[in-house]
Amino acid sequence: RINKADMMKDNGSYCPLIFNEIYADNSGEYRLCCHARSTETSQKYKSQNTKPFDYFMSDEMEDNRNKVLSGEKLPECSTCYKQEQWGGESYRKKKIRHYQTKLPTHVDKVTLKLRINGSYCNLSCYMCIPYNSSTRRNEMNKIYPEGWEFFSSSKFESVKHKEYDMIVNDIIDNIEKVDKIHITGGEPLQLPKHWELIDRIPEEHAKNIDLVYDTNLTELRYKNHSVYDVQNKFRKVVWGVSCDHINDKLSWIRYPIDVKKFESNLREIKEAGFNVILNCTISLLNIHDLLEIHKYYKTKFGVVVNFNSVVTTPNFLSIQHLPQDVKDKLIDYYDLPSFVDKWRVNKMNLVLTQLKLDGDTKNLKQAYDYMDKLSKNRNFDWRTLWPDFLK
Repeated sequence: RINKADMMKDNGSYCPLIFNEIYADNSGEYRLCCHARSTETSQKYKSQNTKPFDYFMSDEMEDNRNKVLSGEKLPECSTCYKQEQWGGESYRKKKIRHYQTKLPTHVDKVTLKLRINGSYCNLSCYMCIPYNSSTRRNEMNKIYPEGWEFFSSSKFESVKHKEYDMIVNDIIDNIEKVDKIHITGGEPLQLPKHWELIDRIPEEHAKNIDLVYDTNLTELRYKNHSVYDVQNKFRKVVWGVSCDHINDKLSWIRYPIDVKKFESNLREIKEAGFNVILNCTISLLNIHDLLEIHKYYKTKFGVVVNFNSVVTTPNFLSIQHLPQDVKDKLIDYYDLPSFVDKWRVNKMNLVLTQLKLDGDTKNLKQAYDYMDKLSKNRNFDWRTLWPDFLK
């Protein structure tokens, strides 16, 4: 007898996130996940006008669930379908693999990933979508006073106080359905609304909820709150720390991070027994150094580095636009048995997939121009740090 959940692995459309994740971006759109395209449904249902659980149980979402259960592909999921077509492991397949044979086919426990707490961030990472960071927007406005829509057409739309209360009240009213909360920003640890949400979750429910953070870890405390408050309140906390290089190269990519303070904070929470993972976003400026980055943090801090994210927006910072001879060398370098995990999946699969795409030298030139403009504004030259970038 074939288990229905087993069948979902191979129908080419099914994704567990449609059954167990409520996601909203910084424009307020409820989308199927952070990789999904904007659609009429996401533009209709927004944080500004709809409660998260009302959206999730809407007729449109039920229709999407029926479609993927029957194998019909959704246009908003084209990013994953394309990655699979190119031979890579998509976000969809990765989520399926984590469930093994027990895949959800109805709504039960859910993960919340809602960008409702604001977009304040103290860093301006060179590959960050500006609507996710206030400091980033300020820098881009200085460099491109005529506008930077070419970088990203996505917009930030704040959640007003009344709307925020509506959303949080809905979360509290449905708290028994919440299994996990994925906290993003801006920089969440410096967002007062984030701490307000944490404080409002009752202790008896918090002990049954996991938290996952996306944080730059530049600060461990905010006013009378600290990371230790969170660590002690919830069932499990995973600290996903964004970190894309080491030393001065980290300073440039995640400008203007204080590397010494960052490393001190990393050491503090690691020694305190926190569950820490470093998340490295792969782009032009670290593709040559992934093993060096992995070795540095593993040796110095005993922390695992994940390479599960590559820059595709803006496209001109994508590693696919490197010269073909450079990409060929990188493919040989990273396509090795030593990178294969316990699921027989190459941990550099996403990297290899991106490197095998056709590139465009015009995009590479645009990347150089963009990074030169950033260097001039920062008085911190990227070319000095990467003198042999393409050699």
